[in-house]
Amino acid sequence: MKHLIGAALLLSSTTAAVADEKIEVCGDAIDWPPYTYLTRDGVRGVDADILDHILGKNDISYKLSVTAWSRCLRDAAIGNTYQMAVSATHSAHRASQFIYTDWYYEVTPFYLYSKKTFPGGLNIKSIDDLKGYKVCGIHGYNYSDFGLENIDQNSVEVSEALNEVRLNRCDVFLSWKEILLGLGLVTENDFHRYAVIAAPVPNMDRHKFYFLISRAYPQAQALKTLIDREIQQLKESGKLQRIINKYLKR
Repeated sequence: MKHLIGAALLLSSTTAAVADEKIEVCGDAIDWPPYTYLTRDGVRGVDADILDHILGKNDISYKLSVTAWSRCLRDAAIGNTYQMAVSATHSAHRASQFIYTDWYYEVTPFYLYSKKTFPGGLNIKSIDDLKGYKVCGIHGYNYSDFGLENIDQNSVEVSEALNEVRLNRCDVFLSWKEILLGLGLVTENDFHRYAVIAAPVPNMDRHKFYFLISRAYPQAQALKTLIDREIQQLKESGKLQRIINKYLKR
């Protein structure tokens, strides 16, 4: 009983520490559905639903905005325009600028290639087998979980990267199954205009994603404590997976 009272008091004091000001949160404006995407009614997706549950439930005012991912990270690191960023993977550089929350979703690493350039397909048994190919990604994205060097990141959106593959300027484009699902690019018909094939990277763990809290935000540690506690409760109750499943029905 004493433990429960102590935990409740800690949560109450943590909430009070961040409740007096509006928290500005940013995400990727271009290619990150179903986690973050823009509609006529505003920003929607998994991130928005989870923030509503965690912050809204605790009467903490916040606004989720979308912008270029590199700008989101840059401005959030300073802590003036934004205090948080959503849907981020881990890197040592980011850890120097941000406090990571607990992870709240995982995605499946995929690679895409041109069926015209490689009509027989690619014999990929692990990520190491991609080291002999020219690999492309999206500008500003963190691909460290793939463990590859010299990834060409000149493209600013998925359609541009797919065109690079189609035009044989890249052999392989790296992405994630759930993002391709969100973009509607996981059926043969959807890929037809790019003439590319998508496949999972064999023997590779799913990649974890986190909220980032700016180290420049005075209440960063208190906010992390609150979010981590709520994420754990969402996981244990099964509600977190239900929120995600709502957007990944296909």
